[in-house]
Amino acid sequence: MGQKVHPVGLRLGITQPHLSQWFASKKNYSKYLFEDYFLRKTLLQRYRNAGFEKIKILRKIENHLEITIHVEKPSILVGNKGEDLAVFQQEIKRILQKYQPSQNEKKVVLYVLGSSPTSASASSMADFLIDLLEKRIPYRIALKLLFQQLPRKKFQKGLKIQISGRLNGAEIARRHWVREGRLPLQTLDAHIDYCLKTAQTIYGILGIKVWVFSDEKET
Repeated sequence: MGQKVHPVGLRLGITQPHLSQWFASKKNYSKYLFEDYFLRKTLLQRYRNAGFEKIKILRKIENHLEITIHVEKPSILVGNKGEDLAVFQQEIKRILQKYQPSQNEKKVVLYVLGSSPTSASASSMADFLIDLLEKRIPYRIALKLLFQQLPRKKFQKGLKIQISGRLNGAEIARRHWVREGRLPLQTLDAHIDYCLKTAQTIYGILGIKVWVFSDEKET
């Protein structure tokens, strides 16, 4: 049996930072941990069409959060010109208050960043495939459409996509993957963007994994 290691978890603290950055005592550690999880889960459920890439949470003092959201479509969250930023900030405060109604209102500093048009993240690729697969488009055609809209320069050095499940309604689940370029998973200096998502189809759940090799530090 092969032993798989998460490509991002392997590089945490070495070449990639943690998405939650804070220090807590034994008393507050579990509270902060579950609060971060609840916030991310709620935002992903309510704004699924926004195309979240990363949600970074920074805590320096008690009841103070600095949240940086990297999203593909920021207009869904804050409007076309950012006019709804204050409304979205209040929504995040209500989510935190819903998790623990008895606690004091937290001060939230919010940054919403859009993805670069000249690059494609693993999350955006997975969302593109999910949208096609849930519309009952065959997986081979979905992959072909992805590569047609994704010039090679956007993922720079390497890309791997894997789809698992009852592909095209087959009775037995199987796995199909494609790879372009290099993908040095064991090289810690290599920047690997990884994403795992699921597509809800009429035949069941399809698992989609995307690896993107975008850069490597020179030694």
